[in-house]
Amino acid sequence: MMTYLESAEGETITKERALRELKAHGVPVPEGVAAFLQECGDREVYDAGDVLRWLGY
Repeated sequence: MMTYLESAEGETITKERALRELKAHGVPVPEGVAAFLQECGDREVYDAGDVLRWLGY
């Protein structure tokens, strides 16, 4: 059985979806979102695995 992280590997998500995931995981606005954008870049799309790794998975 795949882990949550493994299931996301190679999947592309939009910036809007990435920000919804941050919110769903309790990342504070605006400081947590600013940290994510600084560390992962301010892009239109993200690798879902990168977002989950940033969240600590």
